[in-house]
Amino acid sequence: MSNMSFMEKLLEGVEVEWKTLGELTEYSKTRICFDKLDKSNYVGVDNLLQNWAGKKESTYVPTEGNLIEYQSGDILIGNIRPYLKKIWHADRIGGTNGDVLVIHLTDETITPRYLYQILADDKFFDYNMRHSKGAKMPRGNKTKIMEYPIPIPSLNIQTEIVRILDAFTELTAKLTAEFTVRKKQYNYYRDQLLSFEESEVEWKTLGEIATIGTGSRNTNEAVLDGQYPFFVRSQEPRAIDSFEFDETAIITAGDGVGVGKVFHYVSGKYALHQRAYRIVVRDDRFNSKFLFYYIRNNFAHYLTKVSVHASVTSLRKPMFEKYPIPIPPLVEQERMVSILDKFDALTNSISEGLPREIELRQKQYEYYRDLLLNFPKPEVEA
Repeated sequence: MSNMSFMEKLLEGVEVEWKTLGELTEYSKTRICFDKLDKSNYVGVDNLLQNWAGKKESTYVPTEGNLIEYQSGDILIGNIRPYLKKIWHADRIGGTNGDVLVIHLTDETITPRYLYQILADDKFFDYNMRHSKGAKMPRGNKTKIMEYPIPIPSLNIQTEIVRILDAFTELTAKLTAEFTVRKKQYNYYRDQLLSFEESEVEWKTLGEIATIGTGSRNTNEAVLDGQYPFFVRSQEPRAIDSFEFDETAIITAGDGVGVGKVFHYVSGKYALHQRAYRIVVRDDRFNSKFLFYYIRNNFAHYLTKVSVHASVTSLRKPMFEKYPIPIPPLVEQERMVSILDKFDALTNSISEGLPREIELRQKQYEYYRDLLLNFPKPEVEA
């Protein structure tokens, strides 16, 4: 039996009662003392994660007073800027503040996890935004939130819907955890591979081994379906219909938020922004890709050491020219590049490896959530 026929059979002829959220739940009325809270059970809007991703540990814990209490099974919703879609299904007792709504179930015809799946949905957050108050920092309307309509099939149907959706959620969580572990492994081995003692190898400055220059193009020259990559100062290249350079180069931002963070490796024809830099190796003792990995990994640390300011927002050519570069044997450089290329493919590429798999599983979850929770609706206020 296909997934679709199974879903159709599950929902075929299902009777659904509709109630408002306020008929099923209430906002938490109890309080908890600050001395019962720690970074694991205090929840503020800042440690709720966007896009239904739950929560992380808090960096702040109150040191006085009584706070709004939540119980295991309650649903916590970030009530500032509802478009951020911050929601968490509590698995412990804890406390929060007035910026987070605590939804406490009072009706036995609906299960807590099913209600969470209903609320962890674009439709609820779109409704919340439509009725929010404030322009610069919108806040959800607590009265209107309690008027949100909730479909209530039988408890057996609710349980089955939750089972299916939680299976997708669990799979995505496992993939995300695996990605996090692999990313940490990658970072560790990358740092080990690209660390050199001063006495281990010969060192040169970047100005001694490479040509360094900028492009001449402006951002407004980009076109939607251009033939050549156009590197500006952001992580995502744009496109353009004419090229400036035909070479193998390392590209980095010359100013803005991408300084020390944005790096590209290009081989072939491309165009370059007038405030982005190209670094072209002219020393045959270097593998260009090795230099790319070394600079991408270490250049931000170099900027921190040489700058008198807390952050660097603009680079000048002399800063590049003085950057010290190690020269391990060429065969060793090639070995490192082979290893780092494989790690990059696994962890950074959106078209292959775990990030792509996570993205696909999330889309699959959203598809089936919409399918399973798409009950015929009563007339609802827009």
